[in-house]
Amino acid sequence: MSSDQHHRKSNIGIVAIAASAGGVIAIRKVLSGLPSNFPVPILCLQHLNPFDSNVLAQVLQLQTNLKVRWAYGGEQLTAGVVYVCPPRHYFVVHANGTITLAQQASKHGWHHGVNNFFESVAKSYAERAVVVVLTGTGKGGADGVQEVSNMGGIVLAQDQASCVADGMPQAAIATSCVDRVLPCEEIAPLLVRLVCEGCSLSQILSNYTLPLGTKPPISPMLKDALSSLLDRAIAMYRTDMGQIHLFKQQSCTLELAVQRGFAASSFSELRTVNISDNSPCMSAVRAGESIIVEDIDIHPMFSSHRAIAKAMGYRAVQSTPLTSNSGDLLGVLSTYFRQPRRFLPWEMKLLDMHARHTGNLIEIFQTQNV
Repeated sequence: MSSDQHHRKSNIGIVAIAASAGGVIAIRKVLSGLPSNFPVPILCLQHLNPFDSNVLAQVLQLQTNLKVRWAYGGEQLTAGVVYVCPPRHYFVVHANGTITLAQQASKHGWHHGVNNFFESVAKSYAERAVVVVLTGTGKGGADGVQEVSNMGGIVLAQDQASCVADGMPQAAIATSCVDRVLPCEEIAPLLVRLVCEGCSLSQILSNYTLPLGTKPPISPMLKDALSSLLDRAIAMYRTDMGQIHLFKQQSCTLELAVQRGFAASSFSELRTVNISDNSPCMSAVRAGESIIVEDIDIHPMFSSHRAIAKAMGYRAVQSTPLTSNSGDLLGVLSTYFRQPRRFLPWEMKLLDMHARHTGNLIEIFQTQNV
């Protein structure tokens, strides 16, 4: 049965997964959360060693109701089937729904294989593709996810805390092409919503938020509290520029709440940030974690913002999502620096603590409707 014969509400046609170190456990977690009637094929490219190369498909089958088997070159992909790539090969996916198995080169073969796999998915399925970068060493897949993003596909990455090795997901995140970074156990529920229920990523992102967009403009009490917290963050990092945006559910935008150090002429750029924007603050929203730009003049992912940064007078920026205790997105805290700036590990821990405190305060104000 082809994937088109399965009833589904979305236009997504394929899920492609790549993993290396720690990937067997991660893939099992993802597959265990998917229903047996999952309406598209799933392709798994796991970096294998000789000791587990013969039993991987059987191991994955133990914790899923989906059918798991080794892939064969030239076959037609079937919905609800998990295809495992044989050792020392990678998938090449074709637009007619078939696959071939290409031999990995001996040197850097794994990394190139992941990129080629994702690129073939992007070319064949475009906006109908979802790729997932799980735990693994190295930078395999970083080039491929850019092609997927350029073609309109969805890119998911496992978060650092749940990874055995974070090289692959972090390399993907660094491209700014990842749409969502999340713990391994949350990937399957997201795939169900995207593929089975037909929800768009923006709809799902909205469902993680509190309805700020339905409330009146920011109250004076909340504005004063946010101003104090922003002043504290600015003082901690010895700068004089910063801002806090709040997330609006209805429009999926960030709306400026308080700012320091920016001229009035900059407000048109600061006031509203759309979800499609490639700015550091919205990139932090999509990634679900802090985005650090040490020098915007040389950072390849934010080249389109260099003119804006120059006009506003900053060279470096950090943007950190503000969330509730349950993980709902509330806003973004950003601090800006007039010269290139590196963050030390202790500074990042301090930033995380301050962001949690700010998120808790916003949640209290929202709960009390102050």
